[in-house]
Amino acid sequence: MAKEEQKLGEGSSQNSNSQFPEIITVLPGDDVTEIINKLVQSSKKTTTSKERTTKLGNGLRLIEQDENENNTIKKYIFTATLAGRLQHRITSKAITFHILANTKRYFPQRNDRIVATIDERIGDYYRVTIPHASTGSALLPITAFEGATKRNRPMLNHGDLVYCRIDSETEQSRVMEPFVSCCVRPGEISSGGLSKKDWMTDEGTYGQLKGGCTASISLGLAQELLLPHNVVLDALGRSSIPFEICIGVNGMIWVKTKEDQPEYTILILNAIENSQVMTEGQVRGMVKALVKTVRSSIDSQD
Repeated sequence: MAKEEQKLGEGSSQNSNSQFPEIITVLPGDDVTEIINKLVQSSKKTTTSKERTTKLGNGLRLIEQDENENNTIKKYIFTATLAGRLQHRITSKAITFHILANTKRYFPQRNDRIVATIDERIGDYYRVTIPHASTGSALLPITAFEGATKRNRPMLNHGDLVYCRIDSETEQSRVMEPFVSCCVRPGEISSGGLSKKDWMTDEGTYGQLKGGCTASISLGLAQELLLPHNVVLDALGRSSIPFEICIGVNGMIWVKTKEDQPEYTILILNAIENSQVMTEGQVRGMVKALVKTVRSSIDSQD
């Protein structure tokens, strides 16, 4: 899975943000302008790089207001449109704010990473089904893979899984089909952790998901798993269990372990599902207990 950007407020910047609670809960309509502005100013004190761009993600809106009667002075306000936790991430070029909310329906947004299913081919496109999405489906160009051409490209069939990203959206994206792509965008490469390799190598960030097992999780849990240094994924990674995982913000995850040991697949899925109601210490203890139990069961069968 691709490495996510570092979360603002971790490491050396944690002390500078101590005037805010670790968890900032907001409701629709809340004015978060002061919080965002102070966090942006705090980030400038912890870096010597150029000034970063402030970006708004899911659940936040920028409102423009007039400060005087002549409409010559503008005032900009950041407001929340969803109930949830205010999150912030930092890269070398931008600071991104978004609301972490556990909604029931996924609304596609540009550059979201999703797990989708091939439905059918229509001319130069595949129609893919996006589980839990408001649009229901999207269009994937047949050449939207790293190094693909019309003659040399993946031959996908009905039911195949792909890990892709939302490539474009329209003003009517909540009701119309967006476009998706299995190509890494330039901005993702600079953030680190992504692989831009030919689709034939099966080592790229996006592409067809072969084998493995899929499961449906809540949208809030999917967003938690994509945060840097997620506790349950960190604990599973330290358990020496070889596995691959792809997490879609649309509430779908794909897990692949050794074909002759499906017990580990069940272990990973159970650990992820249980983690959403546990503290960090409980999660790490739960993963250790599950790994010990499964390994004992496998050893007893040999």
